[in-house]
Amino acid sequence: MSKQKNNFKTSKIYNSKHLESVVTANIEGKQNSYYLITNSWDKVCNYFNDRLPIDGFTDLNVVDIFNVPNALDVIRSAIKSHRETISTACLSRYDQLPMLVVIHKSFPRVVSYNGSVGAEIGI
Repeated sequence: MSKQKNNFKTSKIYNSKHLESVVTANIEGKQNSYYLITNSWDKVCNYFNDRLPIDGFTDLNVVDIFNVPNALDVIRSAIKSHRETISTACLSRYDQLPMLVVIHKSFPRVVSYNGSVGAEIGI
C-alpha cells in the first residue's frame, strides 16, 4: 500500500508581515501547514524552485530568505503567540536550504535534507 502524497499548490510569501499572518491563520484554521524556505541563488534551491507544484489543493507557502531573512523567527513567534507552551527549538537555526517547516496544529517539524524535502513535497 503506497503512502498518499500531498497535492500541493505554490503560494509565495513576500514579506515578514505576510508570513506572520499566513502562519497565524493556518494555525487557527488548518490541521497542517507547509512552509518551504529557499533562496534564489543556490543551485539546489533553484532545482526545487523550478519544479514547485502549482495545481494541487494544499498550500505550499514558499519563503525566499532574501525577502524574509528572519523567516524562522517569524514562524516561531507566531506559534508562541498562539500557544506559548509549544517547543519551537527545531526552528532555532537554518541547517540547510531548502528547508521545509511542517506545522501540525501548532507543533512544528523541520525537514532539512534535500531528498527528504523532495519526498515530502513530491519533487
